[in-house]
Amino acid sequence: MKKLLSVFAVIVLAFSMLTMVSCGKSEFSGESVDDKSMTITASKADMGDYFVTGSLVFEEGEQLNIKADLESGELTIEFISAEGMDNPDELPDVEGDAQYTAHVSSDDEQTVSMPAGSYMVKATVAEKATGTVAINVVGAN
Repeated sequence: MKKLLSVFAVIVLAFSMLTMVSCGKSEFSGESVDDKSMTITASKADMGDYFVTGSLVFEEGEQLNIKADLESGELTIEFISAEGMDNPDELPDVEGDAQYTAHVSSDDEQTVSMPAGSYMVKATVAEKATGTVAINVVGAN
């Protein structure tokens, strides 16, 4: 009987550990629908997590619209000119050449004019975050 109880306790402990590990999983990613829209998803994303993806394309007169729906945390989103990406000698500096930098939290919304061109997106977790951010290229009002 003691042996059966011990086996049962080990099984319960193992199942509890697996449950805790799977619930603690973090995710931070961006998905481009096309060259005019992107969704960033954070699930318990840790401070300092980041990714760089490209590219959003702006025509003359188009604007950047960012709509956050974050349950918690803050993200920094940088828009870096992708001009010269086809020439390895002129690659942009993803550490400091941002055309525009947005800091978003909770239900922030921003709309800003952008020069025509193609832009890479660098998203960084500034404060542990969970939620989504929609990024769209829209016509000027």
